Amino acid sequence: MARTGDWVALMGANNRSSLDPRWTKHQVPVVVGFMLAEIRVIRKDPTIPLEYDQNTKTYVGGFDEVFVGKARIQPYGIIGDMNVAQDTTGRRLMRVQIREKTAGIQLDDMIEVISCPDDAELVNYVLEVRGSIGESNSWVRDIVTEANLKWG
Repeated sequence: MARTGDWVALMGANNRSSLDPRWTKHQVPVVVGFMLAEIRVIRKDPTIPLEYDQNTKTYVGGFDEVFVGKARIQPYGIIGDMNVAQDTTGRRLMRVQIREKTAGIQLDDMIEVISCPDDAELVNYVLEVRGSIGESNSWVRDIVTEANLKWG
């Protein structure tokens, strides 16, 4: 059971203006609590040879690992179509939020979802980074990505 003083302190924290510098520190646990997906960010590296593994039927090498950690992933915007070599595919902007503000993620990096307990289907998608610029009131890193909706 909370004491009256605890409620007053909590209400004071929730009633702060978003321009109050203490507000972002108070709200970070809310977003971090929704960071349920485990992700890996990779960057293509032409100096590392890319080889095809016949046993696993996957490519090995050819990239550097930039970041591994927890993220919140959610749809952002509407689905659009893209034609590539007469093949129409859907594309969807996705927002990926991570706690690390200086993870070194750049345009054209790729994000692989390693696991997500709430939506196991997310592991089927590779997200392409379209924007990772920060903001003046940065309390988490917002990364705009694009997902190819045709998988499998």
